[in-house]
Amino acid sequence: MLKLYYTDPTGTENAVSRQDISNYVIYAAWSGDTDQAARKLEFTIAYNTAEKDAAFVPLNLQLGGVIEASKVDETDATETPIFVGRIFFRKRASDSFTFEFTCYDNMVYLAKSNIRANFKDIDVTSAIKQVCGSIGLETADSIPSIPTVVNFIADDKSGTEVLKMLFDKAKADQGKDYRAISINEKITVVEKSETIENYIADSSVNVISAEHSESLEDMVDKVVAVNDDGSVGQIFTTDDEIGKYGTIQKIYKIQPPKSGESVDNVTAAKALLKAPKEESSLKALGNIQCISGYAITVQEEQLKGKFAIKSDTHHFENGIHTMDLTLEYIGEAEK
Repeated sequence: MLKLYYTDPTGTENAVSRQDISNYVIYAAWSGDTDQAARKLEFTIAYNTAEKDAAFVPLNLQLGGVIEASKVDETDATETPIFVGRIFFRKRASDSFTFEFTCYDNMVYLAKSNIRANFKDIDVTSAIKQVCGSIGLETADSIPSIPTVVNFIADDKSGTEVLKMLFDKAKADQGKDYRAISINEKITVVEKSETIENYIADSSVNVISAEHSESLEDMVDKVVAVNDDGSVGQIFTTDDEIGKYGTIQKIYKIQPPKSGESVDNVTAAKALLKAPKEESSLKALGNIQCISGYAITVQEEQLKGKFAIKSDTHHFENGIHTMDLTLEYIGEAEK
């Protein structure tokens, strides 16, 4: 079961605070994607006007209002918060008895706000805090330490573009892939593909259906690293794939060293190599831990191993929680 609470925007006359609107909710979908900044909550409520039904008490959910969502445990009624965000869109047709709303968490402000930032000899974690602070967003105490040192100017870039630049430099230096998320209205950072513990998507237990596809469309099996004068520095290949599938090549321009900045050109060039793409999806009974950016273990007829969650949509309707996950194979399951 999903519980939704509503709070009026600041400055609203006779404002309501944390009003439980769960009984009005007909359907809700909570979703995220590794290619998008903010997580989204869409929901539909029952709605009618006094002219059509004098006994009906309508809700007045305003743009900018805060929505909090919690998953309720069926055994002990414990509530686990899963989303806090603001209403960015609402829609109602005059001939309907419903009202539709779309909300985003605080990552939306990083996506929609452009900034100018000058990073001088600071680590990536400090740079992230600088970006968030420039548009009034708090960072969580749990934000990890990322020691990669950066020196560059980000001019008129969105907050998420700047974070991507920082994460790319951290990946080139450390080989770790990070992403930013909003938890309880504070921005933090998690390492991509961290496996969700104590959960297995199993066809005999919780998986409803699954699909799998394979593609060479985005494969890169050869990277040529070139200097400023065009001369070849190094060549990186995945020989097995070249022999099997042919050569698809990319060029990496070697970055000259900068004072105080720790960037490994070899790591950055190798990061451009991409294996054949295998994409899978499954529909299963819902688990609120299964969100984009994390990884799960799957034991299914055609899907077995460890898979990164690329996108997720959790559906809540009639007291039933299901989820649709888009997955990418990343390795064998640990035994």
